[in-house]
Amino acid sequence: MKMLKLGMLMVLFIFLLAACTNEAEAPSTVEDQESNNSNAVENVNEEEADDRADWPEKFVFGILPTEDQAVLASRFDSMTTYLEQTLGIDVELFFGTNYTALIEAMANGHLHASSFGSFSYLVANERANGEAFATPIREEGGTLDDIYYYAQMITLEETGIDSLADVEGRTVAYADPASTSGHLFPKAMLINELGLTLDNVDEFPSHVVFSGSHEASLYSVLNGDVDVAGVCSTCIERVFERVEDHPNFSQLKVFHESEPIPGSTYVIQGDLPQSFKDAIAEAFYAMIDDEVGREFLIGTDYLGGFIPITHDEFQVVADTAEALNMSPEDLLN
Repeated sequence: MKMLKLGMLMVLFIFLLAACTNEAEAPSTVEDQESNNSNAVENVNEEEADDRADWPEKFVFGILPTEDQAVLASRFDSMTTYLEQTLGIDVELFFGTNYTALIEAMANGHLHASSFGSFSYLVANERANGEAFATPIREEGGTLDDIYYYAQMITLEETGIDSLADVEGRTVAYADPASTSGHLFPKAMLINELGLTLDNVDEFPSHVVFSGSHEASLYSVLNGDVDVAGVCSTCIERVFERVEDHPNFSQLKVFHESEPIPGSTYVIQGDLPQSFKDAIAEAFYAMIDDEVGREFLIGTDYLGGFIPITHDEFQVVADTAEALNMSPEDLLN
């Protein structure tokens, strides 16, 4: 009988010991559970902080001052606010006097990202290790196909010009010496497709003039001042409403067109930490889904937001520069 009682006591002791052990291992109160959860959050925050340890203290974005600096700064206010909220760091605007200044600032580490045209992007890529990462879309629901425009050769039906070969001995207007679609691409088309060279391409027509703008080139053709003009497809489309009453408008035709040319691109300095570059890119892609971000997009007519773009999209621009034997200095002048 004593042995039975002793056995029962031993079983009871083991049961109580196990219960106490389980009680010690498990959180006994709500406060304990909250403490454990807090520790988990702190661990996550520490991991995030480690990922951002090599980030710059602020994000510096470059702007080409195409108009009054105060007006531009005001237009970029919403973008600055959105990026600061999204990235958790300060954002500073850098106003360069020209593309050369922006590229040099990026090369020297004073500028992290900026918007560039197609030719100036190639220089930023070569000199400052700039990487194309985003491009703006003007139409809601737009895709990468919507970023392209074309260099077009235009004339009137009455000239009888139907091909590049017919330009020989005719008068030609280009927009500006530095114009991508209004000069450089049309000239490269003549070189590549007719076997001309830099030495004789300007002698192929009877006379070459620079009108000063795409619209002026369009009027030069409509008025019969020149036979042919090289223009930007989207540039002249925007002025069609102003010229559709011209008596020769119905005769206007495009007789040759370039390969698709990518528009402006947003570029980031390639030596920055990858986690930082990824965060910047994702912030631009997600801008359209944010109320403050949309304010910037609406103000700049980027109604479709930003989508990814890569260096490969600019091969046609690189080929054109090669055909024209253009150095980085030439591309920026």
